[in-house]
Amino acid sequence: MKNKTKGSGNGRSGRQSSFSVMVIALCVLFAGMGFVCFRLRGGVQVKPSRDGDILPETEIVFYRQDDERWEEDYLGDSAYTMGSSGCLVSCIASALSMESGREVTPGTLNAKFSGGGVYDAEGNLQWEALSGLQEYQVDVYGEVSAKMIDDCLAKGHYPVVRVRMYVLGNIHYVLIVGAKDGRYLCMDPLKDGITELSYCGSRVYAIRCVSEP
Repeated sequence: MKNKTKGSGNGRSGRQSSFSVMVIALCVLFAGMGFVCFRLRGGVQVKPSRDGDILPETEIVFYRQDDERWEEDYLGDSAYTMGSSGCLVSCIASALSMESGREVTPGTLNAKFSGGGVYDAEGNLQWEALSGLQEYQVDVYGEVSAKMIDDCLAKGHYPVVRVRMYVLGNIHYVLIVGAKDGRYLCMDPLKDGITELSYCGSRVYAIRCVSEP
């Protein structure tokens, strides 16, 4: 009686299995690369363009958007609150407080913006509407560069920049308050104390500056 060969065709099956795994791995790799490129589109990596440090001339005012005094306040007529979406307002409040030497809290500022029709239905701040209040100097920069940030700091203003948290995370706003050792220093309304822009990959998507006229 002849012995039957077991497992005939296993070599071909194994090669097909390996090929399938490789195809799946490549698909995952390309999908991941596509996701990263999509998240980073429009961003510009920045580092101080001037030699030497640029330090704030006044004590830094820290505000958290999730402070219990205003975290449940709504942004205009939207369904969004300061606690969830008040990073931009908190940054502006900090900048105005440092420039004027007067306390301008995020809660007070949000109430003024809400009453002045500055927000849209989704709670997004409308820059033209903010300019229309005629209480602030509003500078909306059409492009992103370190020179624009440094020029703003040199004039004694504090630029608000749009970033992605931890490089690829959600859209967020932080306030640049200075530069040291070739890195930008920030007031982040979701953190305590000074942070560095490097935690966001030093990548900026938009620059705004709100100051007193």
